[in-house]
Amino acid sequence: MSEAKLRFAALCRVSTEQQEKEGESLRLQKTEIENAVKHLGGIIVAEYGGQEHATPGYEKKEIDRLVRDAQKMPKLFDAVMVTNADRWSRDNQKSREGLDVFKEYNIQFFTGTTRHDLIKPETRLILGMFAEMGQFYAANQKQKSINARIHRAKRGIPTGGKVPYGRILDKNTKQLVVDIEKQAIVEQIANRYLAGEKMPELAEEFGMNHSNLHKILTKRCGDTWEMKFNVNDLRIHETVPMKMPRLLPEPIIQAILKKVQANKTYEHGKTKYLYLLSRMIFCKHCGYAMFGQRNHNGHQYYRHAHTKRTRKCESFKTFVRADVLEDMVMRHLFECFGNPRAVQKAIETATPNLQKLEEYRKRIEEIDKLLIKNKVSKDRILRFIAKDTISDSDAETQLLELKEKDIKLQTEKQQLQDNIGNSPSPDKIKTVSKTIAVQFRTSQLQMNTRKRLAAEQPFEEMTYEEKQALVKMVFSGKRPDGKRMGVDIEWDSNGWKFDIHGHLIDKEGLFVLSDARKEIFFGEGGGYSISRDRELCTKSTWHSQGKAPL
Repeated sequence: MSEAKLRFAALCRVSTEQQEKEGESLRLQKTEIENAVKHLGGIIVAEYGGQEHATPGYEKKEIDRLVRDAQKMPKLFDAVMVTNADRWSRDNQKSREGLDVFKEYNIQFFTGTTRHDLIKPETRLILGMFAEMGQFYAANQKQKSINARIHRAKRGIPTGGKVPYGRILDKNTKQLVVDIEKQAIVEQIANRYLAGEKMPELAEEFGMNHSNLHKILTKRCGDTWEMKFNVNDLRIHETVPMKMPRLLPEPIIQAILKKVQANKTYEHGKTKYLYLLSRMIFCKHCGYAMFGQRNHNGHQYYRHAHTKRTRKCESFKTFVRADVLEDMVMRHLFECFGNPRAVQKAIETATPNLQKLEEYRKRIEEIDKLLIKNKVSKDRILRFIAKDTISDSDAETQLLELKEKDIKLQTEKQQLQDNIGNSPSPDKIKTVSKTIAVQFRTSQLQMNTRKRLAAEQPFEEMTYEEKQALVKMVFSGKRPDGKRMGVDIEWDSNGWKFDIHGHLIDKEGLFVLSDARKEIFFGEGGGYSISRDRELCTKSTWHSQGKAPL
């Protein structure tokens, strides 16, 4: 009776998609395995492989499928064959796990026509050495490659992936130059977007992906391209800024960014019910935006979310009547910006919060000193290593601690620098103030102001559109600390009070007023009006005590 033929599972694989696409290496491996199996008098009953990294840290679906099939009963195959050891694995741990399964289920292992007895310790040693050497070679080449790419990037030469949209790599100079045709497309899209057209519709018209167009307009139209290199297993995390020709002038880019931010906040989508301060109301305790909710009686409220979030909010919270809060906020804004003398005085004396900016700068100086101190400490540890007066493990521990401190300090420094950058300059404040003043002078709102004052109705007759235009102008931007401008709600044992933070208005600890108190503070000739004429950008005292009405 003739002996049954040995049934083989063939494993052919390459490391890159390009190799798989070309197919030459896979065809060669398949041919070699077919010849080897024929020489051994066996047959191929299963095939595995394709494009799959053999090195650690990569998913190995085909190897995993092969190992799973090796454990099935009845047996699907009797042996596994690869052309050579490094085609099996360059990951010693994965190699060992697979070989253990083959040994347990009596699956033979071949490289070409050579059979490896998995029971013998020397066989496992040799295969393990092949895997270790392959792993070393792959890791070493990977490190050399990434270091070379980073070095090229620092020289201003693109080193991987596609170049940013609207640029072409000059083959002679190895530098990026503008693609004139694509620049014209970007300019047209930018102008139409700022004029009010929707980005998804523009993307569809020009045959572009919406998310990609968003990325181009917000991150790829300037003169700097950040190339990021992240290799976790080699602990390489580096960002290299690369100069490139811009597609749009900086003012246009900033206008796009501002409009995109507005779309995320108060211009985002349509709501069933109108909330004047929608996406402009924030919880002062946790910083998250509050949202509108309507009850069965038709009353509208601003409320805090109940879902779990990253920043926990332990404060006791109640619903805030939308009409009450909107009435108070609009009275403050109208009193502020509906008074031409107050606006003009604010324009003439506009200055940012110099005291807070000075605190930020002092802290940055302290951080710089700490960073220098850390560098000195690292240099000292390296000298100890050179003199062999400290163990490698102790040195590594101390260097890691210093690295973590550096990261925390650098992060804090960047935040402080961003805060300083977000602080409006006097020119910025003047520009915004003039815009708001012009709006009041030229709009129907300003034309009717005197009539309303005469009728003792300076606020009630404002239309919803007029109010909305005002709040968008006042709250269109960020505060010096990076937070969005708007209204902060704070709760205590007496109820809730609110702060207003916008262009040229910075009021804290405001309470809801009764109708009588509104007349005192907002009526013509009232104390509040006089104080606003004296100085527009000051913090007010609390207007009343006791629990605010809900």
